[in-house]
Amino acid sequence: METIETGGAAAPDGKASAEALRRKTFNRNKWFFSASGIGRDMSYALIDSFLLIYIQFGVSLTLAQFTALSLIIGVGGRVWDALNDPLMGAIVDGSHLKWGKFRPWILLGAILCGLVIITMFNVQSVTGWRFVVFMTIMYLLWESTFTMNDIGYWSMLPSLSSVKKERDSVTTLTVLFAGVGAILAQGIIPQVTVGDMRAGYRMVAILIAAVFIGSQVMTFFFVKETPRAKVEMGENISLKRMWKTIIKNDQLLWMTLSMLFYNVGSTMLIGLAANLLYMEIGYNGTLYFYVVVAYGVTMVAVNALYPWLVGKLGRRKLQNASITTAVIGYLVIAAMGWVSFLPFNIWILCLFCMFVSAGQSLFYMASIINMTNCVEYNDFKYGERSEAVVSTLRPFMAKFGSAMHTLLITLVLAVSGTFLLSQSISTLETQRDFFDRQSAANQAYYISQVQDYLKEYEGLTAGKEAYTAVSEKVTAEVAADDVMSKFQIDPQYVPALKDAMVVLTGADGKEKELGRLGELDAGQISGENGTYSIKIDDLKSGGESAANLSFRDQRTTTMRVWVRLAVTLVPIVLLLAALYTQKKKFVIDEEYYDKMVAEIDRRKEESGQM
Repeated sequence: METIETGGAAAPDGKASAEALRRKTFNRNKWFFSASGIGRDMSYALIDSFLLIYIQFGVSLTLAQFTALSLIIGVGGRVWDALNDPLMGAIVDGSHLKWGKFRPWILLGAILCGLVIITMFNVQSVTGWRFVVFMTIMYLLWESTFTMNDIGYWSMLPSLSSVKKERDSVTTLTVLFAGVGAILAQGIIPQVTVGDMRAGYRMVAILIAAVFIGSQVMTFFFVKETPRAKVEMGENISLKRMWKTIIKNDQLLWMTLSMLFYNVGSTMLIGLAANLLYMEIGYNGTLYFYVVVAYGVTMVAVNALYPWLVGKLGRRKLQNASITTAVIGYLVIAAMGWVSFLPFNIWILCLFCMFVSAGQSLFYMASIINMTNCVEYNDFKYGERSEAVVSTLRPFMAKFGSAMHTLLITLVLAVSGTFLLSQSISTLETQRDFFDRQSAANQAYYISQVQDYLKEYEGLTAGKEAYTAVSEKVTAEVAADDVMSKFQIDPQYVPALKDAMVVLTGADGKEKELGRLGELDAGQISGENGTYSIKIDDLKSGGESAANLSFRDQRTTTMRVWVRLAVTLVPIVLLLAALYTQKKKFVIDEEYYDKMVAEIDRRKEESGQM
C-alpha cells in the first residue's frame, strides 16, 4: 500500500526517502495515466455520441428496423453492458497477474475494442434486417471489450493515491483529459462525415481506434501500479462478496442514483444536437463543430478552475451554483426561435451551450470525486478498499444512463416523425457514397435511371396510397436491374435525389457544379473530362442543398417541439434530481473525508502496514 502523508514531525531519513520516491512515482503516474484518457474517450464518444447518428443519417432503414436496432443495442445491449460491469470489477479485483492488477485488462480491452470499432464502421455492404443483426453483434463485442479496458482504467484511479490533494489532482486531470478526448471526437467527426458520411466514418473509425490503442499502450508501459497489500493479494473476490460490497455501501448507492440522473440528463443536448441543428439551421458539419468548440473549451476552462473554485466554495456550494448555471442555459435554449427577440442562430446557441457546459462540468467533477471517495468510505466502514468493485458503479451508471438516453432519443425521433424525415438524408448519403465509387459509364446510367424513377413520383404525396404503389413498382424495377440493385437505393426516398448536385472535378482539382440530378443531361458524364460526384450539403454556388430541401424545409412544428423539449426540459428535471439526491443523502464532505483517512491511517499503523 502507498505511504500516507500525515504531516507533523520530520520523518527519519529512510521514511523521507521512501516518501520522496512515492511522490515522484505518483507525479509520473498522474500525467501518463490521465493523458491516456484522450484516446479512451475519443473511442467512447464515437460510439456513444455518433453511432446512432451514423445509423440514422448514413444507413437506409425502415422505422421498424431503426427502432428495433436502437432498442437492442441502445437499451438491451447497454443494460447488459451495465450489468456485466460489476462482474468485470470482480475479475479485476481478483486478478493476480504478472503485469499487475489493472494494466493487463486495460491493454487487452483496448486492442480488441479497436479492432471491433474498425469492423463496425468499415463493413457497409449489409442492409435492412441483416444490418440490424450485424450491428447488434458488433455492439455486443464492443461493449464486452471496452468494459475490459474501462473497468481496469477507472479502478486504477483510486489506487494511485489516498492523499486528498493528490487524489483530487489526478481525478481532475483524468476528467479533464477525458473531456479533451470527447471534444476532439465530437469536433472532428461531424467535419469529416456530414455530406460524405459513409466514407467519413470508415476513415474516422480507423483513426480513432489507432489513437485509442496507442494511448492504452502508454498506460501499460509507463504507469506503475501501487504494490498490493499482502492481505489483499490473498483475497478471492466472489460474486456474493462483490454484491455485498456494493449493497452495504449506502453512500455509493446514493451517488450511483445521482449519477444516473446526471448521465441521462446531461447527454440529451449532445445526443440530439445533430437533429436540432439540421432541423433549425441546416445540414452542415461546421455548425456542429462550433457548438462542440463552445461546449468543449468551456468544459476545459472550468475543469482547470475547479481546484480554485472548490477551494473557495466547497463541493456542496459549487454543485448548487453549477446546476443553477446549467438550468439558465437550458431555459434560454428552450426559448430560442419561438420569440422574435431571441432568434435561433448558431452564436446564441453556442453562448448558452457554454452555460450548460460550465454547470454540468463542474457538477460532474465534484460528483466523480465524491464517488471516488466512496472507496475510502468502504475502507473506513468495513476495512476493505475493493477499488474495482466500488469504482465499477461509475461506468455502470454511465452505461445504464446511456441506455435510458438512447431510449428517450429513439422515442422522440419515432413519435415526432423526425426519423422518417431524416431518411431522405440517409438516402442522399448512401447514394452519394455509391455514386462516387462508380465508373463514369455507370454514373451516367444511374442518372438516367433515377430520372425515370422520378417521373413516376410526379404529383404524388409521400404516405398516400398512390405514392406507396409507385414505391413498390420502383422497388421491383431496381431489383431487376443489375446495375441499380447494387446501390442500396430506398425507393421510398427517391424524390430526395432530384435536388442532389452533380459535381465535376477536373484534372486541376477545381470543382464545377453541373446541375441537379433530376434535371442534368446524363450525356454530359464522360470519363475523359474528370471525375464526377454528388454533393448533398452546402453548395459553393449558394443554392440550397438537397439535404436542407429534404429535411430542414420539410420539418413540422410537432417535430420542433418534441426535439426542443427533449434537449431542454428533460435535462433540467434530471439535473435537479441529481443535485437533490446528493444534497439530501450524501454525507462525505471534505471534513468527513479527512476523518475517514485519519482513522484508516491509524488502523494501518496499528497493523504495521504503513
